[in-house]
Amino acid sequence: MVKKASKAISGEIHPGLITWLDMPAVGHEFGASTLVFLDFDGVLHPLHDRHTQPFRDLPRFEAVMRRVPAASVVITSSQREDRTLGELRALFAADIAPRIVGVTPVLPIANAEDLPGSRYREILAFLEAHPRAEEGAWVAVDDDAILYPTGLANLLLCGDDGFGPREASRLARMLAGL
Repeated sequence: MVKKASKAISGEIHPGLITWLDMPAVGHEFGASTLVFLDFDGVLHPLHDRHTQPFRDLPRFEAVMRRVPAASVVITSSQREDRTLGELRALFAADIAPRIVGVTPVLPIANAEDLPGSRYREILAFLEAHPRAEEGAWVAVDDDAILYPTGLANLLLCGDDGFGPREASRLARMLAGL
């Protein structure tokens, strides 16, 4: 069972580091639909192959998303820090790109103690900043468990080989159950 968002956020958002856009993609709105929070490195391509096979698993991810047309995507990847939302959308197929509705804020990490759970806190910050998005369920697809609380039901953790058939099947089941 995937839970809905909680308003509890530990830590503060540094205003100069917020990089998400408040407006959804044209034709796709926030609301009670499902959000998929998506990492890139280690998910859409194996971390060790990110330079030789970039976005190798993107077609597999897009195939799952096509089966759930009401679901939208929010980018959590560190690539959101160096690319505009338009540049991130351009990485996706034409039918999926409009469903990329934003990116999570970049919260400051001052020391090693701030790293555990940091991506989860970014997701919660995004949801709190978009109250209509809080009404729907969400799933995070990532390869780094340390960035989330232990046992988080909303997390689909990819293995060393990225978003393979096993992960695609699991995401499809998670989204179908929401």
